[in-house]
Amino acid sequence: MKTDKILTYLGLAAAKRSTVLGTDLVLKEIRKLKRPFCVLLASDASERTVKQITDKCAYYSVHLINMPCDMETLGRRVGKISPTACVALTDKGLAEQIVKCSSDE
Repeated sequence: MKTDKILTYLGLAAAKRSTVLGTDLVLKEIRKLKRPFCVLLASDASERTVKQITDKCAYYSVHLINMPCDMETLGRRVGKISPTACVALTDKGLAEQIVKCSSDE
């Protein structure tokens, strides 16, 4: 996994305003008909958050990427001061690049 590249693409997505931040908003976005193209989950998210996001992504066939970074790093990359447990990407092109980087060894 190319974590640095993924975080760079995440910053670009945040600049384009094609991200949804926070567990509650991400879950709402997944449930919508216009679901996100992928969801990034921080490594130190709570067990409840991990279960909710994992189950919802599996049910709605949304690509889930478990990031090897903490909530602070994820939050900073999207321009927030507060920690962010999960981020959904709604831009198809950037999401495809992130999925590609996550599958590279």
